[in-house]
Amino acid sequence: MSARDEEQDRYRLLVEAASDVFYQIDGDGVWIYLNPAWEEVTGFPVAASLGSPFRDSVYPPDTARAQSLLETVLVGEVPCIKTDLRLKTATGSYRWVEMVARPFGRVGKGITGVAGTLRDVTAKRLAEEALRENEERYRRIFSNIQDVYFESSMGGLIIEVSPSVERALGFRRDQLIGMPFGMLCDDPNQAAEIRKALLQEERLKDFEINLRQRRGRVIACSINASLVRDEKGKPLKLVGSIRDITERKEAEQEIRKLAYHDILTGLPNRSLLRDRLQQALAQARRHKRALALLFLDLDRFKDVNDTLGHDAGDILLQMVAAKLNSCVRQSDTVARLGGDEFVILLTAVKNERDPAIVAEKVLRLLSEPFELNGKEVFTSTSVGISMFPYDAADADSLLKHADMAMYEAKEKGRGNFQFFSEEMNRNALDRNALEHKLRRAIEEEQFELYYQPQWDMHSRTLIGVEALIRWRHPQDGLISPGRFIPVAEDTGLIRPLGEWVLRTACAQVRAWQDQGYPPVRVGVNISGRQFRQPDLVEMIDRILAETGLDPCYLELELTETYLMEDARSTSRILEFLKVRGVELAIDDFGTGYSSLNYLKHFPIDRIKIDQSFVREVTSSRDDAAIVEAIIAMAGSLELDVIAEGVETAQQLKFLKAKGCREMQGYFFARPMPADEMSRYLEEHRERLRIPRRGLKDDLSELSLEVEYAPRLFH
Repeated sequence: MSARDEEQDRYRLLVEAASDVFYQIDGDGVWIYLNPAWEEVTGFPVAASLGSPFRDSVYPPDTARAQSLLETVLVGEVPCIKTDLRLKTATGSYRWVEMVARPFGRVGKGITGVAGTLRDVTAKRLAEEALRENEERYRRIFSNIQDVYFESSMGGLIIEVSPSVERALGFRRDQLIGMPFGMLCDDPNQAAEIRKALLQEERLKDFEINLRQRRGRVIACSINASLVRDEKGKPLKLVGSIRDITERKEAEQEIRKLAYHDILTGLPNRSLLRDRLQQALAQARRHKRALALLFLDLDRFKDVNDTLGHDAGDILLQMVAAKLNSCVRQSDTVARLGGDEFVILLTAVKNERDPAIVAEKVLRLLSEPFELNGKEVFTSTSVGISMFPYDAADADSLLKHADMAMYEAKEKGRGNFQFFSEEMNRNALDRNALEHKLRRAIEEEQFELYYQPQWDMHSRTLIGVEALIRWRHPQDGLISPGRFIPVAEDTGLIRPLGEWVLRTACAQVRAWQDQGYPPVRVGVNISGRQFRQPDLVEMIDRILAETGLDPCYLELELTETYLMEDARSTSRILEFLKVRGVELAIDDFGTGYSSLNYLKHFPIDRIKIDQSFVREVTSSRDDAAIVEAIIAMAGSLELDVIAEGVETAQQLKFLKAKGCREMQGYFFARPMPADEMSRYLEEHRERLRIPRRGLKDDLSELSLEVEYAPRLFH
């Protein structure tokens, strides 16, 4: 074999083994050579394709363009072309190939055909298409997102920001690129705080910051951000999003105002007073100072309401509030507890003379006539005074002792003030006697549970019961929970008592189910001390296992104030309970530490409007406003809401009109013992059901008129 033959064999072997398709097309556009790679790319056998027109192998949308390029090469207009086109495949699909074409011919005959290669670039083209789609999707998202997306260098310069920044802050995108992020912050130091936090934690969630708009207005924002590192792990940049939460913060502030301030007078309410009193007590203990509480109400205030009307009574309360504020220092607190009851907290008093001076000033100012509707109205007040550390060491006792002293002042002729005395304190001995009786009562199981039905006014169904403890003492008879529950709390007896209540309630509901009644949930109150016991979750698990009650039929009612004592621990306990399927409710909502923040983060199912608001909802604009705000807030947070203490058709009408569907109270039924409750369940067997979470029906479809409700419930 000659050297020329060997070289030709070598080229032939290379071509035959190549992954690219080598081809030749004659002057008529017909395949005259294809190497084996053709079958790998298209799936068609080489023998079947040879002799067929080139254009028949091209995917139809590309045929005209491919034919035109081929003719351009055949006429010698270009020495070489390179283009991407699609070839048909045996599966009926197509493959993208990069086609290289050069003319070939013989001496004296000119161009007789085209030769070249076809390289499969399908994967590359698909990747490019996916990239283009992703870029377009990113561009659309980037242009239309409501939140502001941003990227910042580690030095704090803005290197990218979404167009939505113009809507949020008033700046154009090009105005912010290259600007220090700190220039947008109301407090420039917060930009450094964000960088520091990200260097430590890598991610930042719901970081609240105040940003300044182009025209100077400050808005509240929430930032979520992440730290981006390069391939060597070196911090490269910060990326994140900014959300305007101004409306949410304003709504939270409004709710807090409703929860902590009296709407009529603007004074702190009971909740805020308690908070300030706790702080004042801590300061007094630390600095070994005294403080005083003045508890007062207006004498014969009811006469003003009866003779001049409630509007005049409201004006009088506002005028009294203003006069009381004029009697104290800025560091002191004047609060309205409700009705015509006010409390003055005096901090850092030196001796008994200081509160006495304030009390005398109050008596003098409130004895002066008030002008209402063109008439002079005379009133007076009675003031009770208690002092720390002489009369009590805690907030509740100070309030209680000041209240007792006020009633002593009333008994001595009104229009005077009285200090809490030891004689009054003797009444506390009754409390000690009650504690001893309570211990024996727990040992002898002198307690029983009463149950009060809870109704869904939309479906007219009985959806649950609340378990309420009663103490039937052998000699003293029925003792109110209001007397013995505080004693149980203070002495730790609430733990065995609470466990008995929970076990008895779960066992009773299970017994009703075994008797064939459709299941209803049972609400059991968990006190603050119970909630903080280390084995709370284990105790609940044990009781549910012992009684056989499905956790979804148990609702634990928790008071908002103690939930906030340790929010992180609270959240963990609530999550443990929630994963078990237990329902969670905030009891007496509106009387404690109401916060949108904890409602948002805690796994709460339901809030219970305290009966103190419901009681006066049709006669007090303050209570009506609070109830309406609570219902609206619950709806926005997708929480169920139940009103306690519904006693009249007017209250029911108001609550229904404002969107509250679940209710309980004397209007439907008084609390009753288990056997009586069994008969009640039997009477309403057809109206029993367990509510489905998240059901938000239109209350306007409710056809039941409350005038006929007694026929249903009584």
